[in-house]
Amino acid sequence: MASLPQCRSLEYVKHLTMSVTDLAVAATTFLVFVGSFHLNQRLDSYMLYTPGVSLIFIPAGVKLLSILIGRLPAIVGLYIASVYVSTEIWRDLQAASLYLFAAASVFSYAIAAYVVMTLAGIFRDLHNLRYHHIVVLSLSASVFNSVAHNAAYLMVGVTATDAQWVTSAAMALGDFLGCLAVVSFFHAVTLMLKKV
Repeated sequence: MASLPQCRSLEYVKHLTMSVTDLAVAATTFLVFVGSFHLNQRLDSYMLYTPGVSLIFIPAGVKLLSILIGRLPAIVGLYIASVYVSTEIWRDLQAASLYLFAAASVFSYAIAAYVVMTLAGIFRDLHNLRYHHIVVLSLSASVFNSVAHNAAYLMVGVTATDAQWVTSAAMALGDFLGCLAVVSFFHAVTLMLKKV
């Protein structure tokens, strides 16, 4: 049986390992989100509806998938990544506005995912995730994000009230299609790997 000092040192090592793992998840999430954002920008000539609104927004799918898999560490990585990419889009806005946009973007997805997973009985390890769950997750996250994001835009004054509903609908559609594509692809790959 391990002595008390040995038990404490094992707990410390376990805590330290979890912290390193969490940091790795946050860093990986940051890099993947920023990479997907830049990939989406390259495709803007085909998919851009209006500045900041793409009709298929791949980073939305990366965001939802990251939250589903990586939980809180992924949310931290996504928040930092969202602030980072916001500096590329909104160069003339104050930092507080960028933090607000990032919070609306990331936390709307996290809240929607948590609510849908709880109501639908989706397990944390996602082993009972089905295609209809992906559709509901994608729809809920994209609509909630669109409303939250555009409310933040109105608060800061970067969008006109008369264009609000059209912009919200376009953003929701782009996010929905991005979520559906990325999470469905992940789901299909995991199902194939289970059969191998």
